[in-house]
Amino acid sequence: MKIVSHVIKKQIFRAMIIGGFVGLLGVAIFLGVLQASTQLPLKINGSEVANNQSKTETIPTAGETTNTSNAPMFFASQAGVYSNYESASSFVAEYPALKESAIVQVDGKFYVWTSMVTEESQLEFLQEPATFKKAFTVSGASCKEPTLAELPTALADKKATKLNFKENGKDSTLPEDWQSIGAAASTISNDVNIIRLHVFAHYQSKNTCLQVKF
Repeated sequence: MKIVSHVIKKQIFRAMIIGGFVGLLGVAIFLGVLQASTQLPLKINGSEVANNQSKTETIPTAGETTNTSNAPMFFASQAGVYSNYESASSFVAEYPALKESAIVQVDGKFYVWTSMVTEESQLEFLQEPATFKKAFTVSGASCKEPTLAELPTALADKKATKLNFKENGKDSTLPEDWQSIGAAASTISNDVNIIRLHVFAHYQSKNTCLQVKF
């Protein structure tokens, strides 16, 4: 009987140990599930915040845009293009035929042009050095000064009425030095297409708001 009683006590003790272990395991599992359930919404919310931030960053801001769709078209007789002014100037010095040309800087490049016309049919090309057509538009829409904004239209006038600098009449719609710059350009050539080129080159070099698009 003592042996049986000892066995029963041993089994009861083992059952208590197993029961206690199972109980602790159950508590641990419960705490784990509880912790996971509290962290899950945080992860979801964090993901939503990240997505919202990403969407916010990719939404384009409404900035000021320049409408160049109505910018007048011009055509230049181009002799060459260079990465710096010195090279372009050296090229011009090599050819006597380029003595009336102008160097125009656009987007970091220096273009050697011999004339600037409003109609493609008016272009005249050189043989030495050989020149070719370069089409472009000029917009003054970004210019805050009204007289500069008006300048492309004045240059595009097919009758070139505002490029007649023999008359000293002042035009309030154009820059104050328009007459003096035009008079200086007229000493280079009597050709209105060359005068137009030099007047344009002067104002374009000093006013970045005059945008050239090829």
